[in-house]
Amino acid sequence: MQLMHARLWLSLLFLVGCASVPPDQVRVVDGQLFRGKTALTPRFAAIDSFDVSPARREVVFSAKRTTNFDVGLVSLDGSDVHWIPEDPNDEVAVQWAPRGNKVSYIVHTPAGDIVRTVHVPTSVQVASDFPYATVRSLHWAPDGERYFVVVASPDASPRTESMRYDGTERRTEIAPKVKLDVDMEPLAGGLVLRPASMRYGERLPLVVWIAPRLLDWSDARGALLQRDRVACAIVTKPPGEAFWTAVRAVPWIDASKPLVQSATE
Repeated sequence: MQLMHARLWLSLLFLVGCASVPPDQVRVVDGQLFRGKTALTPRFAAIDSFDVSPARREVVFSAKRTTNFDVGLVSLDGSDVHWIPEDPNDEVAVQWAPRGNKVSYIVHTPAGDIVRTVHVPTSVQVASDFPYATVRSLHWAPDGERYFVVVASPDASPRTESMRYDGTERRTEIAPKVKLDVDMEPLAGGLVLRPASMRYGERLPLVVWIAPRLLDWSDARGALLQRDRVACAIVTKPPGEAFWTAVRAVPWIDASKPLVQSATE
């Protein structure tokens, strides 16, 4: 009798476990996409995001195949994965537009993020770039004709922009609370900010700002640049000799007494 009760209990546990996952639900299990119990993809090092189009019965996803994240498409009914032509940079935050024939995703490049939209039936791609800026989020309008992005950059606090899916009619919906009057340019794998207007022969004290993300906004750094007339070099790791050599070659930077600031925000 006890054995029969144990078997019944195990059977109930099995049924509850199966019932907890709807047969059409797509989910990630250990770096692999599943629909119910059916594997839709091979196992990857990681999956950043995915989105399901019930109308097209397709899943768009971002997966790390080798060293970076690429975007692929797979059928809900099971098929080979079709990869969108890859970029050497990470392609993340995938989603379907509301009408289900376009996908969008964000490409992280050293010079700033790019929003790419792909018309799936024709494979036509459109890219909108955000120089020296980070796209924090993207949301489509219900009609699928326009999307909205929250953008931040070293020279401006987060703001909201919108544009048509093809990148046209771009406009600012919510302006940044803070916009610095600075110029930005690359320097030794980092980025340097300085006042937009410089006096002849002026040399600026140097602040080296070590940050986890190169192209994001910092309230503390913004306050510093509003208060003090300095050159601020943003880097993501402690500077080495190559950095200091590049700094000494810039005529308007005084690197004799640099201030190195490590930030975690």
